[in-house]
Amino acid sequence: MNKIQQQIFDIQTTAQSLTVYRSILDDDIIREYLDMLESIFNEEAAIVAVSKSHEFISSLLRETAAYNEPLVGNLWQNHILNLILLDENPFSLRCERQDLNDVEEPLRRLVEKDMAHLQILHDFDFSPIEAYIKEKAGQDFTIMCSMKGASTLPYPETYYGKRQEIKILLNSSPIWDANINVLAKFYNNMGCGDFAKYRAFKWVGTGEKGRLVGIPEPDPIRICDLIGYEEQKNEVLRNTRQFVKGLGANNMLLYGDRGTGKSSTIKALVHEFGEEGLRMVEVTKDQLRDLPYIVSILKKRPYRFIIFVDDLSFEEHETEYKYLKAILEGSLEPSPENVLIYATSNRRHLVREYHSDRAEDELKSQDTLQEKLSLSDRFGITVVYLSPDKEKYLEIVEGIAKSKGVDIEPNKLRELALKWELWHNSRSGRTARQFIEDLLGKMGSV
Repeated sequence: MNKIQQQIFDIQTTAQSLTVYRSILDDDIIREYLDMLESIFNEEAAIVAVSKSHEFISSLLRETAAYNEPLVGNLWQNHILNLILLDENPFSLRCERQDLNDVEEPLRRLVEKDMAHLQILHDFDFSPIEAYIKEKAGQDFTIMCSMKGASTLPYPETYYGKRQEIKILLNSSPIWDANINVLAKFYNNMGCGDFAKYRAFKWVGTGEKGRLVGIPEPDPIRICDLIGYEEQKNEVLRNTRQFVKGLGANNMLLYGDRGTGKSSTIKALVHEFGEEGLRMVEVTKDQLRDLPYIVSILKKRPYRFIIFVDDLSFEEHETEYKYLKAILEGSLEPSPENVLIYATSNRRHLVREYHSDRAEDELKSQDTLQEKLSLSDRFGITVVYLSPDKEKYLEIVEGIAKSKGVDIEPNKLRELALKWELWHNSRSGRTARQFIEDLLGKMGSV
């Protein structure tokens, strides 16, 4: 066994010695890294080793670009650090809920050993690999592996900022296993896994095979961007604030006319309370039968979750509302205290009601009617959004125009806004925003 083979054997043994953080080995880039080493260790054809080395570097570059944050160390070191901070394992999940002092001693010892192994991976010397590739193909990737970001750039006091701090600490630390207290504190304060990384999610798949997928860039709409409906917004904010603080709060139904800002109000909550631990999960009407699986995932985590169902309504033949009823109130198992459901609808009564429901004998009609009406009643708070009158509509237009920096004479603005409203046969916040966007486009093209 030559020198480079010995180095590869040692690092392979180190990687396979991971216990608590073993799921890191399932990472695609780690797999490519180990495949590259294996091809060199077994002295496969040079073209194979060169190809796998460039696949590895290409993946590192794509991953780094996706994070959109300064590097700490080189590409490889930055990736290892990100994996550690995001990994969901018995230690990180335990620390997410409780202090390190409450973590069992055997688990702490295993983590200390893993941190020593991970530091070896982090400090891996690529120079022999680079020399091998250069010898075989006359190419090298020294520049790509030694790329460094501006780790001194200022970061806001957010999750990303805190993550940057601990990455810099570990990267400069000579002994990682002495830093598990700091790591545990990070998990305790910031969380771990995708729930720490993302604030908004969507449900993908079906049933037990379904999964939550993070939304890197949720709708940027904020409460301050929504003009008008102050009473409605304040009610939603009040209930959500109580929920985030662990106080009593209710499921909410926002119903009313189209385009009045119901959905936007809910989506804006992610930005309003995300720093305080609020997470939002978007579920479509067709996915309501998966609510028990979704809730079973959410209730185990220390965050506060709003399940968001947009444009909720049901036809006579649709039975998905029964799953929603059970989650809202009506199941033998109590609803988790860290999950609420916020829904929007254009209907007050979410299940379509027909005259035939009242036309037959009284017992049947009452049963049918009560089943349909009871769904709306299970939302503790109902907030009504009605189309604004003329003056309220113009007030919304003027507010949006001011926020967008539209420079136009006020009377002219009102005149154009009313023409737009008549032409589109709609008076709402959405209509106002569409008018301003069109106006900005016309002014920019002049």
